[in-house]
Amino acid sequence: MNDAPLKRYVVRKRTMFSLLVPMVIVIFSRPTIPLLLAGAALALVGEAIRIWAAGCIDKNAALACKGPFAYVRNPLYLGSLFIAAGYCVMSGLWWAYVVMALLYWVFYVGTIEAEEEHLRSVLGEPYLAYCQVVPRLVPRATPLRNTDGPAFSWARVRNNREQQSIYGVTFFLVAFTLVCMYHPNLLPGAR
Repeated sequence: MNDAPLKRYVVRKRTMFSLLVPMVIVIFSRPTIPLLLAGAALALVGEAIRIWAAGCIDKNAALACKGPFAYVRNPLYLGSLFIAAGYCVMSGLWWAYVVMALLYWVFYVGTIEAEEEHLRSVLGEPYLAYCQVVPRLVPRATPLRNTDGPAFSWARVRNNREQQSIYGVTFFLVAFTLVCMYHPNLLPGAR
């Protein structure tokens, strides 16, 4: 069976589902102030990782080995995982973890595989050697040494359109905060 059309669909639609699923979770969420603070911290760490990675990559032009890429091959998706975990914590819902894990598995694992396949064909042997020493999603304890590649720049962050993720995280932090502040079952004295 040829799964190429399914892979292309998954890669193209991951952003839409990365916004739609958290919206549903916000609607049903029951955040408390401690959950809100802990989840926001996770989401902000995730966005910081994404900003760092977006500022160190020239997509399809050069092998990125500096910054977070010296620790992990897919720091943008690692950042997205932290963001998703933050949303789950903020929600106060056990099933949010299941839904987000499924979302991540379906949309991001397939995307990672497709992107790595593409990078092998574009960057060749240097990328294969990089893959031998840098893990896919769980960071190494120490960074690669003496690496080439672009250093961080805010211009790259903008060129890689990371502001879209920043806007999304900001939107969901505000949405969870509003639910925490105004949900009738969560107000002081509510039964």
